[in-house]
Amino acid sequence: MDTRRRASALVEEAYSALGEAIVDGRLRPGDRLRDVELAELMGISRTPVREALQKLERIGLVEVAANRYTRVSELTDRARTDMREYAAHTIAGAMRVALPRLTATDMDTAVRHVDAMRDAETSPSYVTAVLALYAHVVAGSRNIVFARALAQTQLVLRRNLDGWTSIDGDTRGPLFRHLRGQVSARDANGATWTFLALHGFA
Repeated sequence: MDTRRRASALVEEAYSALGEAIVDGRLRPGDRLRDVELAELMGISRTPVREALQKLERIGLVEVAANRYTRVSELTDRARTDMREYAAHTIAGAMRVALPRLTATDMDTAVRHVDAMRDAETSPSYVTAVLALYAHVVAGSRNIVFARALAQTQLVLRRNLDGWTSIDGDTRGPLFRHLRGQVSARDANGATWTFLALHGFA
């Protein structure tokens, strides 16, 4: 049992280390990923590295051509577009479930995350703020499916949301004011619609 737990922990460590390196750009699109070299670099056997690469392939951060290569996948316009659509609808859905269940303290924290989104001046800071809100409402939803989905997609969300922000223009400020008020009032339906509108999906 201890051996199996240790093996699983090594896979998770390799998955996290490689995933973070892809997200932060230390491993770039097209870079070859050779399990022998990576295992030696990490000081572990090839087996957990291979399993970690398979997990990264399943979420789209790595691409594999049998007997040819394993490499970091390209970040395409389609991947960005699909991820923005997925993120907007999934986060809105998590808000819809969570708002009636949040404690008063949780509500205050959710409002602060909305303010951080509104005040973000760059896409990276916006993505950080919106994913913080997402993680917060997932925890507050007390829904295990939302929690598992977030755990499985967190790395690819962070990478593929590169460049994402809210809509621009005269409606941005009023929509953020609406969202702030709706979150504070536990208006789950209103907050869901406003969040989607802020990202061009309503």
